[in-house]
Amino acid sequence: MIAYDFVSAAPPSLDDLQTEIIVLPFFSDERPLRGAAGLIDWRLCGALSRKLMAGYLDGSFGEKALVTAPPKLKSEGLLLVGLGASTAFDTDVAERACTLIAEALTAAKVSTAALALPGRSMGLLPALDSMQLWLAASPQDSELEEVSIIERAEEHRGLDLLFDGLRRRAESPLD
Repeated sequence: MIAYDFVSAAPPSLDDLQTEIIVLPFFSDERPLRGAAGLIDWRLCGALSRKLMAGYLDGSFGEKALVTAPPKLKSEGLLLVGLGASTAFDTDVAERACTLIAEALTAAKVSTAALALPGRSMGLLPALDSMQLWLAASPQDSELEEVSIIERAEEHRGLDLLFDGLRRRAESPLD
């Protein structure tokens, strides 16, 4: 079973995040990058933006790029995942993106990861909905043991309540 915790989408929290990989979904029309990707780009002095401007990646749906050993971060790598155009983003795209991310984490055989949930950088999906889509898609048979969800601090309580409800349901003798 995967253990979850929540990390604030703020520079000090992201700087201290010790994980094998940080997953940063982004849209093809999201310039400058926002949310966790934008904060990490700022921390890396625009290194991610320079990759976008140079055409190394464009954010089309399903596109993936790995940045290894990013300077100034304690994470071993960043996985950028394209979500396509923000105007086409809906629950179906979010679900497919979560599945794509789960498959990538399984293939990478990582045990720890941090994840900015798809669509949250632009607020196109509520945090609870996005988290439920991730939980439905999250890898069951993988080496993944810990996932830190990168989310605004004001959303943490609602996400904690979601997990409390899931825990109570799993422990209920009525099921």
